[in-house]
Amino acid sequence: MITIAYSLVGYHVTGLSSGTCDHCVAAIKADLIKVPGVVGVEVDPGAGKVSVLTNSAVDEDLVRAAMDLAGCEIVGSAIEEESREGGPVPVPTPA
Repeated sequence: MITIAYSLVGYHVTGLSSGTCDHCVAAIKADLIKVPGVVGVEVDPGAGKVSVLTNSAVDEDLVRAAMDLAGCEIVGSAIEEESREGGPVPVPTPA
């Protein structure tokens, strides 16, 4: 059996709303996917939430800097899920 550990962290952010355009969502994804250790990003503008899937330790300061660059500010976070076993975990693809 192969064990692959991933962490999925959800961030509540300012600067997102249901009216956030697709270009801005793509920019957030593009900035975050560049952070070492980040393997997937999902953005839910209506909920003001950005989820980041990682496969190793990630420097929180780099995540915050990427969000700042995209025009958002992190106002809270929580680890939603850790470690899945048995094979690859579906990874959101960056836009």
